Amino acid sequence: MPTRRILLIDDDPIFSTVLQHVLSREGYQVEQLADGRAATERVHSETPPPDLVVSDIMLPFLDGFQLVAIMRSNTAWERIPIVMLSAKGQESDIQHALDNGADDYLVKPFQHGELLARIRRFLR
Repeated sequence: MPTRRILLIDDDPIFSTVLQHVLSREGYQVEQLADGRAATERVHSETPPPDLVVSDIMLPFLDGFQLVAIMRSNTAWERIPIVMLSAKGQESDIQHALDNGADDYLVKPFQHGELLARIRRFLR
């Protein structure tokens, strides 16, 4: 089975490095981006989409809600699973993310094992 590719979008370098290590240790190939502008460029690039996206909501330039809309409007990305991560745990934020195309939502802080289980569920 080919290595599954995950796009990680988060502007916190320490959090991103830790998460990249956790995902890599599980055998995933991880591409990291730090802001909404870079993620938008990636969506519109000729590079094939990843197998799954893990994205923070609060990002520079464009937030995670806007990114979900951009991804869902691109036919190559419309079915890619998107897991949102955020310190924003209000029910309205979770509903907004899920209603607008995110497939899952985890509130920070979370256990790495829980994120890995959710990723495995989408990549079966």
